[in-house]
Amino acid sequence: MRPLRRAGSRHRDAMAALGVRPPRLRPWDLGRESVTSTLRHPGRSLLTALGTVLGAAAFVSTLGLGSTLEHQVSESFDVRRATEVLVRPGQAGLAADWHSERRLARLRELNGVAAAGRRILLEEQPVRRFAAFTAEQSRIKLMGADPGALRAMRPRITAGRAYGDFHERRAAPVVMLPAPLARQLGVTRIGTAIFIGDRPYTVIGVYDQVARRPEAMLALLVPARTADPLAAGAGQAERDVLVATVPGAAQTISAQAPLALRPEGPGALEAVAPPDPRTLRREIEGDVTRISLMLSVVVMAMGTVSIGNAATAGIAARIPEIGLRRSVGGRPSHIFLQLLGETSLLGGFGGVTGALTGVAVISGVSLWNGWTPVIDLGVAVAASLGGAAAGTVAGLLPAVRAMRIEPVAALQR
Repeated sequence: MRPLRRAGSRHRDAMAALGVRPPRLRPWDLGRESVTSTLRHPGRSLLTALGTVLGAAAFVSTLGLGSTLEHQVSESFDVRRATEVLVRPGQAGLAADWHSERRLARLRELNGVAAAGRRILLEEQPVRRFAAFTAEQSRIKLMGADPGALRAMRPRITAGRAYGDFHERRAAPVVMLPAPLARQLGVTRIGTAIFIGDRPYTVIGVYDQVARRPEAMLALLVPARTADPLAAGAGQAERDVLVATVPGAAQTISAQAPLALRPEGPGALEAVAPPDPRTLRREIEGDVTRISLMLSVVVMAMGTVSIGNAATAGIAARIPEIGLRRSVGGRPSHIFLQLLGETSLLGGFGGVTGALTGVAVISGVSLWNGWTPVIDLGVAVAASLGGAAAGTVAGLLPAVRAMRIEPVAALQR
């Protein structure tokens, strides 16, 4: 390097002796030359930048759509699943008073509990539309649920009404039917009697769906105290407490519910809550991010190679131009910086265009599906900078080759 510096110093001294100012390439000159060279062939420039456009668009759109989908999944999960806790005995032989009304009242006072009540799920019972002398009958499971559990399940009533505290206190012989079973039994109006075993029950409501516990669509709903005598004579009955919580409180309530219901031995109860939605959200986000980054890196690498190939091919066509620039005083570093500026400009243009395309894709897909778009402007900026960086990297090798072209050899072509 030392001989080169001495030669350069002698060259500058000779030019100074002749009164010639050494050529300089100022930043605005570099920018103007890069823009002029890029706009000289706009079609070729667009094709060259197409790879970075696709890479940046894939980066922004996949990350944005992933975040949007993750938001939708988490929102649905929070509303439909993460607000439910089921408490049941963790060991056999537990006394039935663990879900007495006094203990349930203590559970309902917990901060975050929206509704709570006890349920009794019985084995299939013979159900008839008419009296026992008819041979036609069906066997349907029977679910006893107090008004608190009924509010937690939230059946959608299509006819009649839901039973309430009055029916629960009086152990009234009333029943609510899922719509498919009502059609099967031929129940067309409220107030009709059906027979469970040999006892008549009055149909006071029909529902077609439930927000929680879908097994209620395959069972008759009666007040819990109405089901108690039937449970005493049944071979097997499952008892539990259903809790509906406010969004985000399920995990906390699942930890507190056994202690509220049975403070003398909370270990005898088992509280089942859905997985923590934050964990699910992080898992989904991590998977989507990894896949998006891999796809974007591959496409961006293709764009970098595309720009590098186009710049390398362009050198052959620009050798006379490079020779002329060198002959009028242009330094090798000027040639290097100019080509590097052109490829960086192409990469930056592709990055910005791709980022805008990605934002448009996210917005269009979200509007089409009725989602709330989640757009991170930081990702768009990163994609634009990544495109510029890809253009810079792609231009390194062609720029080095161009700066080594001798002026005399270039002008002789």
